[in-house]
Amino acid sequence: MKLPLSQQKGFFAEYYLKLREVGAASCESDIAKLSGCGNDDERVAYVDQLSWVRAGDAGLQVQREFNGKSATIAAELKERATNAFKQKKWLEAMLLYSRSYVSLPSDKVLERAIALANRSATLYHMQKHTECLVDIRRALDLGYPKDLLYKLYERQARCYMAIKDYPHTISAFKKCITAMDDSTLPADRRSKLHLDAMTMIKLLDADPRTAKQAAKQLKLKAANVSTDLDQAQTLPDEKEYVSELVRIDQNTQEGRFARASADVQVGQELLVERPYVAVLLEKFAQTHCEYCFMRTVVPVACPGCSDVVYCSEQCQQRAASKYHKYECGILPVLWRSGASINNHMALRIIASKPLDYFLQLKPTLDDELSLEQLLSLPKDDFRRVAHLERHQKERPPSNFFQYVLMARFLTRCLQSAGYFGNDPQPEQVKVISSLVLRSLQFIQFNTHEVAELHKFSAERREKSIFIGGAIYPTLALFNHSCDPGVVRYFRGTTIHINSVRPIEAGLPINENYGPIYTQDKRDDRQARLKDLYWFECNCDACLENWPLFDQLPRDIIRFRCEAPNNCAAIIEVPPTCNDFMIKCVTCGEMTNILKGLKVMQDTEMMTRTAKRLYDTGDYSKSLNKFVDLLRIMYEVLAPPFPDFCECQQHLKDCFLNLGNVYNLD
Repeated sequence: MKLPLSQQKGFFAEYYLKLREVGAASCESDIAKLSGCGNDDERVAYVDQLSWVRAGDAGLQVQREFNGKSATIAAELKERATNAFKQKKWLEAMLLYSRSYVSLPSDKVLERAIALANRSATLYHMQKHTECLVDIRRALDLGYPKDLLYKLYERQARCYMAIKDYPHTISAFKKCITAMDDSTLPADRRSKLHLDAMTMIKLLDADPRTAKQAAKQLKLKAANVSTDLDQAQTLPDEKEYVSELVRIDQNTQEGRFARASADVQVGQELLVERPYVAVLLEKFAQTHCEYCFMRTVVPVACPGCSDVVYCSEQCQQRAASKYHKYECGILPVLWRSGASINNHMALRIIASKPLDYFLQLKPTLDDELSLEQLLSLPKDDFRRVAHLERHQKERPPSNFFQYVLMARFLTRCLQSAGYFGNDPQPEQVKVISSLVLRSLQFIQFNTHEVAELHKFSAERREKSIFIGGAIYPTLALFNHSCDPGVVRYFRGTTIHINSVRPIEAGLPINENYGPIYTQDKRDDRQARLKDLYWFECNCDACLENWPLFDQLPRDIIRFRCEAPNNCAAIIEVPPTCNDFMIKCVTCGEMTNILKGLKVMQDTEMMTRTAKRLYDTGDYSKSLNKFVDLLRIMYEVLAPPFPDFCECQQHLKDCFLNLGNVYNLD
């Protein structure tokens, strides 16, 4: 029997094609009439009334699914995990216990506690002591069986001892001794464990380090600083920051863009921004926290579904209160539909705010806002993203039609999840459909890929991996250049923007939307930007058609003219040149290139030192060296120049190592 359309993989594309078949007679002419609609409300209303669209809707029913939660599946996974544990396959056992825990329904509290305790045992054998402590605490919070509590406390004590936290070690051993009263241990084993625990308590009590640690922990506690290592390690909420060096400006030619309000030096942090919305790719849903994107070894499960995991109870609760209450059970449908991460972001934007918020905002949403008014809006105000570029005037009717269909499907997902309450009002549904449609349009041109650096140390190789997508309202106002002045890296979902070359006051601060001149030919860059972002790039690298990195001439050194008349010309000199005074063909003045040649010599030694620091993992010191190198080079040399490009890439690599990193060896 053939599955219903909504049960098939990639079913939305098939739904679209079948819809076109149903409306074959008038399809093209009906779609063309979308060009007469003046706004998104009219577009949604127009498509809603098409008879062949309404006829096709019957095959697109959406229902929440919680198939992953199953006590039977969890028990099978637990059995496999126990077998792996007996064979000392610690990693395999840990992963299977995790899957068992995630699969358990929320009402199976005792089983969840046991699964976490079992996972803590594998972590202990893997010498993941901090992670083991986290799972022990979680198992205790859920109500681990009293007759087995002594085992958890003993394991807890040995973890604290391994990380040399002696006050907590003593406390855990004392709890272990007390818990043995409820155990069913044979007398001889109980006696031995009691003796071992008492011996360790006496030894640690006599250790002078114990008293020092206890005093320090007491002082921190008084200052409201937690000393418990059994709390999951979540990423701190980084303070958002826009440097005074950045000014957002606007003109008819460049639209809204960032420019330097004063001279920007190499390596300066210009922007730290949390996302307005961020969505993790499906393939990382079981390895990364769905809320903060932090890779997690000891995940927290969603009580309702097995589709996502979290790095901590805090992230799980934040997601649940903000958007997951409407995505829980919908994610399998969304992923199976073939909807892109952009589509998922549009749904989450709506799910993150209550219905009343959008209903109240809608009447004034299109009111014109000055740049100052827009930038002064609260960070979570929908207008911060709703007024980003959508290219409405350039969008063809066929594109609008596809987007309206997707908006209707996503709204139906929200409706099935209870977003509109028990009695959805048709007009309210249409309002949300139009806002989803609007979101799909601005997301298309303003999304950033969130990345994680994968390191293969044995091969001395690194690769930046796309793990999710996000919108950063301030960064979205930065324009593109194929020779960007900044690099971006991520800590969780928070983006950091740092300069990679000096930028003079008044000049644009441009980032990069993907194509970069050192790797892609101009025609390829232009075609890609036109296809994805609907504009033609006019950066220096495009206007002057700079060669690829591998094709940069190495028999020419590009010096800056140092004439007192502020000539901006470039003087190209072969390395074999014996003259120190070179005449500029632009201004006719003489430039002494001796300083530049000396810089070339000096930078060789500095480059070796910077690379050595990088190879040993001292990225901060290496970064500082590369910053110095670029500053020195930029004073006398002009890009594109091989040494400058290489140094810039090394600096970018240093910054990436300060962000999301995963060591695969």
